[in-house]
Amino acid sequence: MVTKYGMSKAVGIVSHNYDDNGKSMSTETRQLIETEVRDFLERAYGNAKTILTTHQKELHALAKALLEHETLSGNQIKALLAQVNSQSKSLSATPQKSAAPTPPPPSPPSTAASAAAAAAAAAAAAAAAAAKGQGVAQPVGS
Repeated sequence: MVTKYGMSKAVGIVSHNYDDNGKSMSTETRQLIETEVRDFLERAYGNAKTILTTHQKELHALAKALLEHETLSGNQIKALLAQVNSQSKSLSATPQKSAAPTPPPPSPPSTAASAAAAAAAAAAAAAAAAAKGQGVAQPVGS
């Protein structure tokens, strides 16, 4: 972006050959290009971190769904994100008590946790079978 497309105000609208790691240009120009690239990367990192922090609930829900299903279609992702966002809005719309909240009672393992445990057991069985040189994992319990 900086060396080929002129997307830096400091470097300007010029094209620089950086294929030789900057050996064909002056030290000042090379340092300017490297500074501009570093600035672009730092801004992009900051933007990505802000987005991920802002949408942390969606990120965790999506990661959990991917761990369970491995692949998701676009429609599944849209439905999941809509569900997470609607839950967040309904929680923020309910009035909060001024007294200290009581913690909820412990809940039994969810279906998702059970599915994750089953997937982990299947993965362990497959790894054990592969380690024995069988190549194909046999169903657990057979």
